[in-house]
Amino acid sequence: MDICFILDGILILYGIILTVLYCRLRMRPSSSSSGSYSEKQPAGGGIYAGLTSQSTDTYETIRMDKKPIV
Repeated sequence: MDICFILDGILILYGIILTVLYCRLRMRPSSSSSGSYSEKQPAGGGIYAGLTSQSTDTYETIRMDKKPIV
């Protein structure tokens, strides 16, 4: 039973450390990250520049003729 409490404590400590590291990553100043992000942008105008909409429907209707049961 004592080992369960020890393992629970380690798990809680691990969760707290990961949460703090994640918050530090998300709270970085946006000025330093936005400069590097704008350099990675394609010159064509964004990530959706080359995409077009489909001209045909994804699902086609199957024509089923009902035959009378004899």
